This record gives sequence, structure tokens and C-alpha cells, in this order.
Amino acid sequence: MRRLSTIAAIALAVPFIAHAQASPYLPVDDIGYTYVDALMSRGLLTTLSAIERPYSVARIRAAIDSAKLKEKGHVIGSYLEALSEAMSRYELRNTSITEEEAAPFRARATFDFYVTGQTSDRRELMLGDWKNTVAPGIGGYFVMGGGPLAVSVRALLDNRLNHDPEFEGRKDRRIAGRTEDGYVSGQWKYGEIALGRVARNWGPIGFSGLQLGNEAYTYDHLYGRIGTDRVHVSALTARLENRVLSPGVESSRYLSTHRLGINRGRFELGLSESFIYTGVGRGLELSLLNPLNVYGLSWRNEKTDGNLSFGSDFAWRTRSFGTFSGQVLLDDVQIDQCDTVCNEPTSYAFTLTAEGLPIKGDQRWFASYTRVSNLAYRTPNVSEGYSIYLAGLGRDYSDYDEVRIGADIALLPRVPLRLYAAHRRQGEGDFRKIYPEKSQYAVTPVFLAGTVWTANRVGVSGAAMVGRDFRIQGDIGLNHNTNRMNVRGYDATELEGRVRATWVPRWRIRFD
Repeated sequence: MRRLSTIAAIALAVPFIAHAQASPYLPVDDIGYTYVDALMSRGLLTTLSAIERPYSVARIRAAIDSAKLKEKGHVIGSYLEALSEAMSRYELRNTSITEEEAAPFRARATFDFYVTGQTSDRRELMLGDWKNTVAPGIGGYFVMGGGPLAVSVRALLDNRLNHDPEFEGRKDRRIAGRTEDGYVSGQWKYGEIALGRVARNWGPIGFSGLQLGNEAYTYDHLYGRIGTDRVHVSALTARLENRVLSPGVESSRYLSTHRLGINRGRFELGLSESFIYTGVGRGLELSLLNPLNVYGLSWRNEKTDGNLSFGSDFAWRTRSFGTFSGQVLLDDVQIDQCDTVCNEPTSYAFTLTAEGLPIKGDQRWFASYTRVSNLAYRTPNVSEGYSIYLAGLGRDYSDYDEVRIGADIALLPRVPLRLYAAHRRQGEGDFRKIYPEKSQYAVTPVFLAGTVWTANRVGVSGAAMVGRDFRIQGDIGLNHNTNRMNVRGYDATELEGRVRATWVPRWRIRFD
């Protein structure tokens, strides 16, 4: 880690020699993204990527300013206003004074109080577990920066964590909490470097990315990007948790992933690689820190052992018929000369989406399909599992597919809603399980292993900002399950939902 810290320190020092104005990110779980999605599905905010998140607050602000110049109805205009208010706690610029009067380095602190009511401790409501809880929470936010430097911290005291089976932190405290965001970012014209934790997502809107997703709890990493919106390379390196192999023996684990992004107006394309490497006493390797190295060649030519995957994604914004997006993951496709005993089953995943398809006026409809194969995200080496603290670095589930269709409704000011129907098939495959023995390769299903759990759901999701002080986010629906929990004959129908109500005091601590 000393080598990583040195590299990060040097990289973060570079931006100070360039003239730029940095800005914190808008976290991907913020209510603001509900408005971003609703606006993008109606052809606004076109300067924002349809594949890479999070966005910086400055980029969203610029996109809002451009959108305000276009003709739109009252409801869509209210979405722009709500998004602007949602971002205000992350903005460093003090609009009450001029730039000449403002200090070159600014800081501010805010906080909120919220309560979460849910019928499932699992975050994935399609696979809800029917455990009803109501949990209070407090969020503290601190941002500071000036010139090319931005810093952000978001700490949560949230008792919902004590109930989440996918949260591997301590659950024996009366008050649970964690640092959700904490990073320093240097941003300049042709590059960006960030060190710390914040959720990132490479993939179609509405889904966790297949290689880099936001379903795992945030983790510390080094992130860099070089280039322009037209062509750029993004890279992320993280030290994952150790895997205990036997008493006193632990295997170190690391993630390296990078992506080449190309933007040609209404069309975006990305090509990516990810690599999990591990070993007792193994450290960070420069060949896998190099964002311009081709991992697929080093993997073979330099005998760099690990779990290698390839990915590609695209988004096409049409002028009148919405946005079409897709992503493909090739996790394990046999290309070596091999006999039938070592021919591992194919592992893959893909997603296809259509957003913003016109109905009438400002109303839109959407459709999507996604699939993750049985053995995706795992290899015969248990330490190479594509996860951190047992939560997926891409998707948090494997061996399933889901189709979803619905209407994106814009009838009420500041209240974007999505009515939807979804059908999911969930096999017994799980990347947390041991990889099959070689003798089982020929009979291991590529997709939908064992008893298949089928879940059909009709629901509504959305958000509302009530004045400047209150915010509501939620997803409520009715699930009909067949072979629930992969238990044959266990059929049931139940309401599954999650709603969070937040009070955001207007108090601000400023250091302008």
C-alpha cells in the first residue's frame, strides 16, 4: 500500500499546476439521480454520459443551465428545479456573493435526518425476504475545495445496516454507521485523479454495471481518467479484503479495471477489462496499475495469474425515439486447446435497455432485459471471487435473468414516477459458492441451475421533493413468487417495498 499511496500523492499534486475548477460528485444513491433519469429520458441533460457515473456537480449544473434554454412544460421544469435544490449541499460556490468576494478555498457542512421503512432486509425487492423493519438514520455531509481540488465526506448513522444481510460490517451495536463517501479529487482539463471511496458505475442507466457496479458498499480505491469526453481512458485500482485460506494463512486480493470510452455525439461506446489477482503475500503489481496495459496480454504472456473478464457497453440517443443501451460481459470463454475435463462452462452476462420511448406529451415508456450466467464472477480459485466483503463488485447476484417494462410518468410537479411490471428467474447459482469440480463441468448448467425461483412483480417507484425541506424516495409493489427461495412448491404472494423519508434542515455551516 505504500507504493499506492506514493503514486496517489504524486498524481494529486499534479492538478495544482493546471488551471481548473473542481467539484464534488453527486453520489449515485442521491435523490437527484431520480430527476436526472427522468430528464435524460426526455432528451435533456445530453452532455452527461449515459454509461458512466457518478457525475460531478459542476457537470450537472452546466447541463441544467443548457436544459433551461430549451422549451419544456411545467412538470419538466419542476424536475430541473428539484435537481438543482438536491445538488445544493454539494456545491462549493456561494451564490450570495460574487466570485471576486469569495474565498479561493471554500468548505461547508450539512446534515439530514431520515427514516427507512421496508418489508425486506434484502435490498433487492424482487427477492424480498418479508422482514419488516423501520430504521432511523442521520447523514452528515462535508465538502471543501478550491481550484482543481475537491474533497467530500459523507458519514451515516443508519440502523438499517444492522438488518441488511449483504452488509458485512459490525451489527452488534445499537447504532450502526459507516463512511459512505470520503475522497479527495483533483480535476483538470484533460484528466482527473481521485483517492478514497465513492460509488462508481459503468453501465446502462437503471442497472448496476456488469464489471464496475454500485451494488457493493463503497470501498477505497484509486481512480484516474485521462482524455476528453470524446475519447478517454478510465481506470480503477483497489485493494480488496483478504481471504482466509486456513488458520493463519490469508490471501491478499486486488482489483484492477479500466475502460476506453468513445463519444461520437449521440453515440457512446466503451471497451473494458477487469482483473482480480490474489495470492499469499502478493502485492500491487505495476503492470496492473498501468491503465494503458492490456491485461489480456499480460495475463498470458507474463503469466499474471488472476480472474480476467472483458466487457463492452454502448448507448445511442436517438432524436425522437429514446435511448437504447447495452452491455456485455465475457467472464470465462474457453479459447485454449483443452480436453473435455478442463473445458470450463461459459460465463457471461448482458443487458439491453430502451429508455424514453415516446407515448404522448411528456409521458414515456421503457423496457429492459438482463441476464447473468450461473458461474459468472467466480473461478476454481475461491480467492478470485468478483466481490468485496461478499458483495458483488459488478452485480450482487448471478444465475438470473429479468425482463422489465413500464411507463415513465410525468404528471405531478417534482414527482417523477415509474410504473412497471417485472419477471425474474433466479437459479441456485451464486458467485459466493465453490466452483464445481472438473468432473462436474460437463453437467453444470450454464444458466439457471437447480430449482428456479420465479418472481413476478407489479410496482411503482419514484421520488418527491416537498418544498425545500422534505424528500421521499420509494419503491412499492406486489410480488408473486413460485418456488420462493429456490424451494420447490413454496409459492406465495406478498407486498414488498421500501420508502425513505428525509428531513433536510436549512442550516449550513460555511467557511467562505
